[in-house]
Amino acid sequence: MKLQRKYGFWQILALAISATLGSSILVSFGQVAFQAQFNPILIIIAWILGGLLVLPEMLLLSEGATSYPENGTSYYWIKRAKWNACSFWFGWIMVLFVSATAIATACLALGNILITLLKLDNQWYGKLFGIIILLVLVIMQIFIKKSSGYSQIVFALLKGFPIVLLLVIAMVYGNTASFTDDTINKNLSQIYLSSFLLLPATAMTMFAYSGMEAITYVSGEIINPRKNIPRAMITATIAIVLLYIILAIGLLTINKPQNWLGPTGFNNVWYYAISNNPTIPSFLNYLFSILAIFIFVGSLNSFLVYHSRLIFKMSEENDFFAFFQKTTKRTNMPYLAILFLVVLAIIYILWTSLFNVTNYFIIAVSVLKFITMITLIYLRQKDVKYQSLYRKPVFIILVILALSLCTITFIGSILAMYYYATVTANMWELWNCFIVLGIMLGGYPLYYLKKWLETKCNAKKQRSQ
Repeated sequence: MKLQRKYGFWQILALAISATLGSSILVSFGQVAFQAQFNPILIIIAWILGGLLVLPEMLLLSEGATSYPENGTSYYWIKRAKWNACSFWFGWIMVLFVSATAIATACLALGNILITLLKLDNQWYGKLFGIIILLVLVIMQIFIKKSSGYSQIVFALLKGFPIVLLLVIAMVYGNTASFTDDTINKNLSQIYLSSFLLLPATAMTMFAYSGMEAITYVSGEIINPRKNIPRAMITATIAIVLLYIILAIGLLTINKPQNWLGPTGFNNVWYYAISNNPTIPSFLNYLFSILAIFIFVGSLNSFLVYHSRLIFKMSEENDFFAFFQKTTKRTNMPYLAILFLVVLAIIYILWTSLFNVTNYFIIAVSVLKFITMITLIYLRQKDVKYQSLYRKPVFIILVILALSLCTITFIGSILAMYYYATVTANMWELWNCFIVLGIMLGGYPLYYLKKWLETKCNAKKQRSQ
């Protein structure tokens, strides 16, 4: 069954914001601080640099999405280029290393905040809580009519409450101690070292900025895509970049980065930044944590909507089993695609840590984004149906900046794992990155194996008839 065009401007804008403002709120800020060695100036520069780099990418993605208003984002665009082996590989890497890890990360981060509130020491309780809430959202989307559209707006609004509370706390109880600390001059005195630290720190911001491209996943369900997609993507990108920079400054005024550390590391920095400041009443800490639950639930709700569309599109293009195109009559939701995605996410939740899942996500995204940019360049040159939004000089500048982002993100993610491995004295963490990268690249020939098996099966059927 074909998915209907049912999302307007406000719904896709809310989808992008809701998908972006998620686990990154509690995860990325701590990891950026860790990679920047707790230097407040480097932390802010990393967020600004990440925002400047992600904007050109979003502008290019909006051009691709308006040219081809079909679900499946870059996967479908590669199909348009007739790079069948690449699209098959790309789609499966997206599903296994991006879509599933995005959901798993949100569940793990949600579980961390719940066990912090309940004062539980066992991390398995957090994993269980995250899985239960994920399954509740799945039931809601599959069985409640129009819940996938209107819930995006509801959760996007609810996410504003903890963010506003944090900014109020920063204004009332904040101070400038972080910016007068000796840590600022520790690394800034060495420009070379500061630049080296900015690479992994900026790479960590990419996890926080990921999600705005959610609109391109549901292009085939957007009303008036030529008008609504660019407006929504540009508006969401600018709003989120400004918000993250403001939040970084606000968090630094609440407490020094060294005081963001909790028993579970940097997984819940907002909670510990507030609780480790003796001037802030304890009830505000608990109030923020309770409100922050909306952030994660909203993210999971968005992830289920747009990541499942890739599986649906792969099924349409014969790169996955045809029965994944089945949708519910009441809600028009691809329920089998959603359930398959949930199973993959649960595997990540049960067998890995939050930091590792985050880094797998960043490595995969940096590789796939590079392929996406190359595809858009090819289609703009070769496909007569491609609809340009920008003149050639502007397009070239955007491509150069976007490819720079891919390079910085990839190198930065490797450096981040190296730094983490040296600090924890566990080099296996670094080798995990190369293993994941090897698995990703090693999967490319599987398309040719698939075609060979199909040929064999078809030949056998013909002989039997």
